[in-house]
Amino acid sequence: MTRKENDSHKLLRRLGANGGYLGFYYTASAIEIVMSSHEYIYQCKWLYNEVAKLYQTTPFCVERNIRTVVDMIWSQGNRELLREIIPFPANSKPKNAQFIDGLVSYLMDVRE
Repeated sequence: MTRKENDSHKLLRRLGANGGYLGFYYTASAIEIVMSSHEYIYQCKWLYNEVAKLYQTTPFCVERNIRTVVDMIWSQGNRELLREIIPFPANSKPKNAQFIDGLVSYLMDVRE
């Protein structure tokens, strides 16, 4: 994965995230990995491992930084767009797997 701007980067920016967070790149890479592998996200452990290999870090670091991006989007980002993309209970922040799965689904629909 490179740090060039792609659809996942653009969507994360529309949601209110920015490249000032490591988690921004981890999340974008996770989205691209899932889209290219067509794997389902029942749990993210395998995905954290894949992203960690790309960035030469630990899966724990990847999980934490993705969670930070989800938290930041939830508290300061475009929550209206997030609700359009990911159906979830009104007062409940999506978990990492829900967040990534929702963005993957949205991007796959847009590409079709």
